[in-house]
Amino acid sequence: MLFFTDRIQFISISFSLAVFAFIFWLVKNKKVKEEYSLLWFATALAFLYMSLDRYAVDRLGNLFGIAYKPTIILLMISGFLTLVLIHITVVITRLANQNKALIQGMGLANLKQKLAKAATSGARKNSSVLVIVPAYNEEQAIAKVIGELKALQPPPDVLVINDGSLDRTGRAAKQTEQALVVDLPDNLGIGGAVQTGFKFATAAGYDFAVQFDGDGQHIATEIPKLLKALTEDDTDIVIGSRFLEKHSGFQSTFTRRIGIKVFRVVNSLLIRQTITDNTSGFRAYNRRSIVFLAKHYPVDYPEPEAVILLGKNGFRMVEVPTEMRERQTGGSSIFGIYSVYYMIKVLLAILMTAIRKPLR
Repeated sequence: MLFFTDRIQFISISFSLAVFAFIFWLVKNKKVKEEYSLLWFATALAFLYMSLDRYAVDRLGNLFGIAYKPTIILLMISGFLTLVLIHITVVITRLANQNKALIQGMGLANLKQKLAKAATSGARKNSSVLVIVPAYNEEQAIAKVIGELKALQPPPDVLVINDGSLDRTGRAAKQTEQALVVDLPDNLGIGGAVQTGFKFATAAGYDFAVQFDGDGQHIATEIPKLLKALTEDDTDIVIGSRFLEKHSGFQSTFTRRIGIKVFRVVNSLLIRQTITDNTSGFRAYNRRSIVFLAKHYPVDYPEPEAVILLGKNGFRMVEVPTEMRERQTGGSSIFGIYSVYYMIKVLLAILMTAIRKPLR
């Protein structure tokens, strides 16, 4: 007590040292990673400094011209909480990416084991084209979708990504005995499911891949259009567009068409290429783009964000006019006030993708 002016200062210093020692113990014993401990070490040192110098708050107030000194304490607490929230967000994002990779790996590993035991023709690679069909709760539509795809001549290989469905989507797809099925143990969303397909196509050596919805909205007989453009136009990605030509097919709802027009303007400004149907999930890819997207496919808002990502990284994209049907089962997850929220999120994601450095 000889070195301290009062008991409060002694308690404050003791507490700061105890916090510092506790964090040190956690890091030493691998309870906390070093990179995650930096914020807490800095906080403990700041507490210790303010405990040793009882006039630190006054000095900071004078430095920043703040007359009411307790405001400094409030600002420091607010700043600390902000940093903590940012730190937690970074950790959660990292864990989400690791979780996605783990779920994809489990699904692909299970399929690989089944292929090693299977003897059916559907278990072998029979084509240079793989149709990737992401499906979530599409039990009623998936068998018909597979049948239409396999009716093409020549028939492509079909890979259904059962994205943690709560119904019997996976079983219905397997019962056709015409498609490979990856059963993801949890729902990853459209981006994670399609990326799983790209990873499979990369490992299996497919030359071309086609992204095709599992709800019956896309028309299988339109696929040759995409593949023809992909092989004849010296391009990397072909997008099936509902808006290049007028036709009697389904062209989405009024509000979604407004959003699509907004994406068209924004993407045209960012990559200097006009894509009329940025949200179309009907696309064909060559080997070069398959390998790239197996590593970098966007997870949250894949279709419009992928246009920017591919454009920024030197891939050539073209559109061909295609017709589509209204979804045969289920409903869109984007409706009502959530549509506005979705637009804001997607525009932010597009902007961030546009200002990042190319990945190649």
